[in-house]
Amino acid sequence: MGFVHVLVYVLEAFIVFTAAILATRLLGKSAIVQLTPFDLMAIVIIGTVVAEPLVQDGTIGALLGAGLLVLLHVLFSRLALYGRINKVLLGEPTIVVKHGRLVVENLRRNNLSVAQLLAILRSSGYPYLDDIEFALLEPIGQVSVLPRDGARPVSPDDLGLPHTYRGLPLPVVLDGIVKSENLALARKDRTWLEKELGRLGLKDSSRVLYAYVEHPDTLVVHLKDGTVRASRPERLHYTPER
Repeated sequence: MGFVHVLVYVLEAFIVFTAAILATRLLGKSAIVQLTPFDLMAIVIIGTVVAEPLVQDGTIGALLGAGLLVLLHVLFSRLALYGRINKVLLGEPTIVVKHGRLVVENLRRNNLSVAQLLAILRSSGYPYLDDIEFALLEPIGQVSVLPRDGARPVSPDDLGLPHTYRGLPLPVVLDGIVKSENLALARKDRTWLEKELGRLGLKDSSRVLYAYVEHPDTLVVHLKDGTVRASRPERLHYTPER
C-alpha cells in the first residue's frame, strides 16, 4: 500500500466519520438518549453504511446512503406524531406493577424478567414494590414509576398530614383523538367527555393536544395553543390558563 493510497484512506475515514457524526446529530438527542426502534435501526444502519468505504470503494455511495437514511428517519419521526401511526411504530405503555403487585402477564408479553424489572426499580429508588402505585413500561423501553401517595419524597405520611388519592392520570385524548379504551378504564364514556369539554368551552376534541382524567372526576386539558384548562382547577398545582 503506497503513501498516496494510505493518505486517501485516512481522508476517506475522516470524511465518513464526520458524516456519521453529523448524521447522528441530525437524528436529534432523542435518538441517543431515548431509543425508539427506528432510532436504533437508523443509527446501526448508518454506521454500517458509512463504514463501507473503509472496506471497499464507494465514498459517494455511502454518503448518499447515509443521507437517505436520515431522511427516512425524519419521515418516520414525523409519522410518529400521529396517534394511530404512533401506536403501530412505537406501541403503547404497559402496566407492569399495579397497586404494589407485579402484572406477570404483561411482563411475559414484553419479555421482561422479574429480575430485570426489580433492578430497574431499585435504580429508580424503589426497592419495595408496595411503595409503587403503578409502574409502566414505556414504548421507548424505560420504566416510569408512580409511587403511592404515602411514599413520595417528603410525603404527607411523613408529616402526619391527610392526603387525597389522585390515581393514574389516564390519557383520554391524544392529538385530538379520543382514547375509548382509557375512557372505559376511567369508568367514563364519550358522553361524559363531551359534556366536560363543553363545560370548558370546547365543542369537540379537535383542539386538544392532551387530556387526562384525574381521580375521581377531574378532566385536565392541554390545548394545542399551549393553554391548560381543567374542570376542577383547585385540584391542580398551577393556575390553568383560559
